[in-house]
Amino acid sequence: MRDEYSGIKELYEVVLKAKVPMQFGDRMLEAGEPVLYFENVKMAVLTESSNPIMARGGWANMPLVVWEDRSEVVFRMTEGVVSAISMGILLSAHMVSKPKEEILLVPKREGPFNLDENDCFQLQHMPIFPPERKIFIYEYDRDVGQRKVYGEVVEVKTDLLGEKIPIIHVKDADVTKTYIADYYYKYASEALIYLIQKDRFNGLFTLEGKFYSKDENDGLDYTNLIYMPKVRVVSDINLRLGERADPTTSVFNIVGMPEKTDDSNNLIMKITRLSEDIDANV
Repeated sequence: MRDEYSGIKELYEVVLKAKVPMQFGDRMLEAGEPVLYFENVKMAVLTESSNPIMARGGWANMPLVVWEDRSEVVFRMTEGVVSAISMGILLSAHMVSKPKEEILLVPKREGPFNLDENDCFQLQHMPIFPPERKIFIYEYDRDVGQRKVYGEVVEVKTDLLGEKIPIIHVKDADVTKTYIADYYYKYASEALIYLIQKDRFNGLFTLEGKFYSKDENDGLDYTNLIYMPKVRVVSDINLRLGERADPTTSVFNIVGMPEKTDDSNNLIMKITRLSEDIDANV
């Protein structure tokens, strides 16, 4: 026996709020402060499974006592647009802000280049040299790097934005070949870092939202309020990248956990049906 899935079509104003104080990047959130607004909810499904347990005995071993073993309540939402915070929650990652003054090394592959008359080519960025990192230069043929060659910076130009542009001279060059370069360069600006560790970020949240229901008798819409006092996001990592990949949608599996409130000793979810559509004119 399974409970039917209840589809909530017109879901809106859904928000996750911090259950306890927590750190998100450079933001310190207070308890009750909004963490993530779901602005583009494509679909929401509320599920709970129920398995009957029966104590049998007597004539024909008929059921004498029946009770239910209910699973956790899962509220699954599909979000069409991934924001910075929603990405962190989906990945269960610790978010760290990199200030502008800290240096970040970025990998870069450039080419293929045709050499000029001086056996040189020009890079977009100034590469990092040993002992921090190395620059590797290869002859390029059939869409892969072939023989490794060596080069050195013989001149540094400056573009209109003040960026240093290095000129690389290839030693023992073959002018009939093209070349690629693999190197690192310094990125001196702000960045947001997601640390996906074995011990994941397990923040507790509250969930609030609204949805419409229609009365079958009078055909009127009514506003319903959803409240889950304690939830945890347990979504799997599922990033599909590539030229032929479909646009990424975020699936949030939000598991309700019991919480003692004024209404109940073990409340998982509360749905309040109002007597009118309070957002009809919004």
